[in-house]
Amino acid sequence: MLTVRNLRDSFLNYFRERDHRVVPSSSLIPKDDPTLLFTTAGMVQFKPMFAGTVELEYTRATSVQKCLRTSDLEEVGRTKRHCTFFEMLGNFSFGDYFKKEAIEWSWDYSVNVIGFAPETLWVSIFQDDDEAFDIWNKDIGVPAQRIVRLGREDNFWGPAGDTGACGPCSELYLDRGEEYGCGSEDCKPGCDCERFMEYWNLVFNQFFQDENGNLTPLPKTGIDTGMGLERLATLVQNVDSIYDTDELKSLVEFVCRETGTVYEGDDATAVNVIVEHARSLTFAISDGAYPSNEGRGYVLRRILRRALRYGRQIGIDKPFVYRLVDPIVDIMGDYYPEIKKAALNVKELLKGEEERFLETLDNGMQKLEDIVSALGKSGDDTISGKDAFLLYDTFGFPLEMTVEMAEEKNLKVDTGGFEDEMKKQRERGKQSWKSGESEYEKIFEELAKNAGTTSFEGYEKDSVSSEIIILHSMKKITDTLDEGSRGIIVTGESSFYAESGGQVGDRGSIYTGEGAVFAVEDTRKYNNTILHIGVATKGVFKVGDGVTLEIDTVRRNLTRANHTATHLLQASLKSIIGEHVQQAGSLVEPERFRFDFSHFKQMSDEEIRSVEELVNRKIWENLPVETEERQLDEAIAMGAVAVFDEKYEDNVRVVKVDDFSMELCGGTHVDNTGKIGVFKILREGSPGAGMRRIEGVTLRGIYERFVAQQQILEQLTQKLNVAEQGVPSKVQDLLEQNRALEKEMSKKKKSGLKEYADRLIQDAVEVNGLKVITSTFKEMSVDELRSLSDMIRSRAKESVVCLGSAVKGKAMLLCAATQPAIEKGIDCNAVIGEISKIVSGGGGGRKDMAQAGGKSPENLEQAVAKSIESIKNRLK
Repeated sequence: MLTVRNLRDSFLNYFRERDHRVVPSSSLIPKDDPTLLFTTAGMVQFKPMFAGTVELEYTRATSVQKCLRTSDLEEVGRTKRHCTFFEMLGNFSFGDYFKKEAIEWSWDYSVNVIGFAPETLWVSIFQDDDEAFDIWNKDIGVPAQRIVRLGREDNFWGPAGDTGACGPCSELYLDRGEEYGCGSEDCKPGCDCERFMEYWNLVFNQFFQDENGNLTPLPKTGIDTGMGLERLATLVQNVDSIYDTDELKSLVEFVCRETGTVYEGDDATAVNVIVEHARSLTFAISDGAYPSNEGRGYVLRRILRRALRYGRQIGIDKPFVYRLVDPIVDIMGDYYPEIKKAALNVKELLKGEEERFLETLDNGMQKLEDIVSALGKSGDDTISGKDAFLLYDTFGFPLEMTVEMAEEKNLKVDTGGFEDEMKKQRERGKQSWKSGESEYEKIFEELAKNAGTTSFEGYEKDSVSSEIIILHSMKKITDTLDEGSRGIIVTGESSFYAESGGQVGDRGSIYTGEGAVFAVEDTRKYNNTILHIGVATKGVFKVGDGVTLEIDTVRRNLTRANHTATHLLQASLKSIIGEHVQQAGSLVEPERFRFDFSHFKQMSDEEIRSVEELVNRKIWENLPVETEERQLDEAIAMGAVAVFDEKYEDNVRVVKVDDFSMELCGGTHVDNTGKIGVFKILREGSPGAGMRRIEGVTLRGIYERFVAQQQILEQLTQKLNVAEQGVPSKVQDLLEQNRALEKEMSKKKKSGLKEYADRLIQDAVEVNGLKVITSTFKEMSVDELRSLSDMIRSRAKESVVCLGSAVKGKAMLLCAATQPAIEKGIDCNAVIGEISKIVSGGGGGRKDMAQAGGKSPENLEQAVAKSIESIKNRLK
């Protein structure tokens, strides 16, 4: 039997013998291709070669490419052949051979290498492709009745993404026999049944599709073929499902063995989902993608949470997916060494993600059951957008997961209502960090519509002369702006950089020849219109006035130093911690900068020092910083780093720092790294899973930090009555004294709690053999309530504890139970859920312990008293 590994090797060897360059698989994260979340086909890494935008090192290539697609995610595990992660075998021609050779070799490999019987093979072609028909029929000898013509939907492929090479295609099918068919006399390729399995797609690249869907002939024709390895293995090994092929089968056996699951029925589906999704996550995270709430990170989070949901079905209630990383590496690590290198980090990241979601999964599933039950009573068949959003926002259920579970119960989800709730949340988020943003949006749109394009001349000039095209008083478009009025000025030309790409907008002044002055407080851009926002501090401005626009050059110099520093930082991060680093966001201000990037764990102190040292070395080398305009494809082919999800024009600006850094960037930069002066990382942290954030300073930020620290040091020397060098040892002495005092106080407090625990046990209410212990306090912290409940439960083995405390005007409730109490029906989570409403609050937890907070501490005694009734009602 040909194994999956045999098939990989035989394919590459076949085309190597036919003068093809064997090219390693590219990353699942497409390099500098903002149109794709993930690599979805073998040809993605060759797009510039098909487009003719790079010089060719070779004209024939072959590869086994890692791919990830989620268009049919809900089908994965349920069907016999759907995958999210798969390997694509491919051979490619860039202006070399075309249809004849591609067809001949696909037939030869199918029949003479892997051994398919010629009479079992069918082919499909594009409906108008007579050339392909003649090659198959006359040259290869495939009977006309086994050649099926199909339309554009089936047999015209590409591009991979919004733009790229595309063309008609021809597909090879294996006839698996009538037992797999639908029984129709007309059954043939294109039928939805399982009889004819498509396994190889030959794309004849003849066209380039642009952003508008227009097709133009390629400078040279090309061949792009793709054959899914998992599907091919299913056919070659003559098994029923991809999960029966040798590599995936070993993973299925691992899950069944470790969980005690019998591989049949719905449980088999659950095992399939876990196996397939674990493989996708292992490869994607190894390539630098991390679970999050945005972009490709959201896709990975969906995949993982779907796996955990199915894991629950077979009794998995602890992190488990991460345990498949090692067997996956054992099977595939020799061919893909990157997963070997990343294995430890992948496991750590997955385990953490699993732990966080499993904490809320049970409660979320219970909430879903409550929603479904309520729908059943009302006769409705649609989960509302609000409820779907609650499951997403509170319990972490991706919308697609809710939709899938709803379909299993023959219910629908109001996805439009969900999107409305998401939009409201985004608006609330915007308002929380930038007041007035939504209010400005309508003004900006109106001004851009009426004013048209502003010519930005600020790369070369700090000051320009222009004419006022339009004025806005922050209420309406106006002809004049009086002294003291806030407003917006739009001119035909401007030297002011508008906030974009993380860099803040310029400030400065606009003035007329008559002496009127407008203080620009912020600069924004809407479409291609630059908007100068500020106050007329002197005189009157009128539409048509000739004006001079002059930026605050000191502020600009500080800002551009920080911007160039972020470019040096990204290049240094890639050099020190790995090429997987991708920019995920930034903020560039005069005083400081912030840089978010993809990375799976906290940077070590040594890594931070190394990055800092490398950036400073490049600054002190006085390297030239050059900028030039290029075509987007040309810039990417040069190796310029692009930001994913950033929309680029056809012409882009490339910022190059010697041979150390090259990025696509429209921001302002110093012309020599020496002008950055010195670079300092202030802190490194995490804004979210799989992401890290560096905050740092140069120039003014360094100076301000030095002044602030000097003041602190002077105060310390005065208060401690020591010289500067004596401060550390004096502080250490004081800390040790303080720790000794705290230890003594803690002993006394603990002793007091023990005595109080004994008194409360004596006063307990006896309910069906259980001691129910309740009390309320003032200013007792949650930690102290928890310590007290632990002491009580250690002394009273069959007990339930419900305690309340008023802390700084807030109510705190805690309920805890021993194991014998739980076995008698006690669920602390349910008790807390019931009594927390009395204090106008909410909370949750587990059966053995739950807590809540509320806004009505005056009702604490009533809530604690209610707990006794709640406990009685739950006893078996």
